[in-house]
Amino acid sequence: MASTCFALQVNGSADKLSISHNFGHLKTSLSDTVKKPVLKESQKMSLRVDIFKTIRNTSRRMLDAFVDSVFQFIDQQLFPSQKNFAPVDEIGEAVQVVCSEGRFPVGIYIRNGPNPLFGGLKSTFSIFGRSRDIWVEGEGMLHALYFMKDDHGDWTISYKNRYVDPETFKLKKQRNRPSFLPTAQGDSLAILAAVLLNLVELIFSLQILDN
Repeated sequence: MASTCFALQVNGSADKLSISHNFGHLKTSLSDTVKKPVLKESQKMSLRVDIFKTIRNTSRRMLDAFVDSVFQFIDQQLFPSQKNFAPVDEIGEAVQVVCSEGRFPVGIYIRNGPNPLFGGLKSTFSIFGRSRDIWVEGEGMLHALYFMKDDHGDWTISYKNRYVDPETFKLKKQRNRPSFLPTAQGDSLAILAAVLLNLVELIFSLQILDN
């Protein structure tokens, strides 16, 4: 009687092992069947993305080479009446302003205005003609004056400035040279060419910065 039970137990264990082995084999087969097509498709997508990036970067370099070879950037002088709008350097930390006379309301006063990044406004000369900026153009800068009083009634006046940094500003800082052609004034054909090239430049630039 005991030997019969023993035989049944052995057979039952063998069946369980066989079922477990078959299930594991089936699971592995299904996993391979699913993984292989997904892996292949993922590799194809990665290859397409790499090709697209290569084409885009090559097109961007060709555009830059065309602009650099066809358009000549020229520094543009400010008129005497525009000297107050000449560009200033970004100073970073706030600096103290010495003032011993006058009455000021407590507060912060901010001026937002153009501040060309590369030393001043630019004009361009090309086979299409001339185009130039006007004095209200250029990278934006915030200028802040702080009028504060301490607990003893003494005044503290400080000044701080900072560039506004949209994506186009980041691009210019990265390239360390003008990236967009002036379009405010000039010959019609030169302005049209500048607008179209700036649009293409902007599309390429935003895509590169996003990545």
